[in-house]
Amino acid sequence: MSDETEQPDAGEAEPSLDAATPAAELTGRGTKGGLRIAVIVLAVLIVGGAAAAWWLSDDDPGLSGPAAADALVEAYTRSLDATFLVEGELTRTLDDGRTLSSAYLTVQRPPDHLQRSLGATSGDLNGRTVNCSTPPGGEYTCAASGPAVSWAEQRSTTLGALDSYVRGDDPVYDVNVDDAGCYVLVRRRTELDATYGRGARLCFDPTYAALRRLEVQRDGGATDVMLASRITDQVTDADFDLQGDSTYDPQVPDDAGAVPPTSA
Repeated sequence: MSDETEQPDAGEAEPSLDAATPAAELTGRGTKGGLRIAVIVLAVLIVGGAAAAWWLSDDDPGLSGPAAADALVEAYTRSLDATFLVEGELTRTLDDGRTLSSAYLTVQRPPDHLQRSLGATSGDLNGRTVNCSTPPGGEYTCAASGPAVSWAEQRSTTLGALDSYVRGDDPVYDVNVDDAGCYVLVRRRTELDATYGRGARLCFDPTYAALRRLEVQRDGGATDVMLASRITDQVTDADFDLQGDSTYDPQVPDDAGAVPPTSA
């Protein structure tokens, strides 16, 4: 497939106003159990029939319980195995209304994968780890890389962690599929470092399997939101560029009175 999915969007949300948040947290790579996902709560305006098609999903609205959990694991597995590039915006909103945002990029061509946002780049490339960041008042630099964990091991660890969160006799999260075909996770019991905090919403693109929207409500009261504006399966070597790019620098609005995000 070579078509691209595009949509106008507006987004908002994330945990503390800390631009040093690892980009890997956005899709759960390189964290406890292989899964730590940042989430977003924002308002989205959909214009026209083409934009409306963006929200259609193969997942059945109304699914709940074990059936929904099984469907989520299947959707996440498809996403891990897919090749795609996602461009969008990541926004972190604190409970006092302050926000921090930046452009967002994730590019994946297993075993290579990179994520960029909030002044940071992380992932694996050519069998080596990638960890670049922009310290407060400093310049974008990349740390020395080391051998990456094999893709097979990363995949197994990530899916194993997700399985432990949503399946079994006492899962951390209940899972439902909403009317938009997105997976809604509601925490039913507290677990230290639980990836999805108090709850989350994951929306997968039906064509390319990538996350088109991700929302996570953090325990500290903050909300992370990633909303994709472009998804394609056309990935080239140039998309894995590690050079600094101001597009991904964190932005703090002058006006702290941000419009509260919604889950629409």
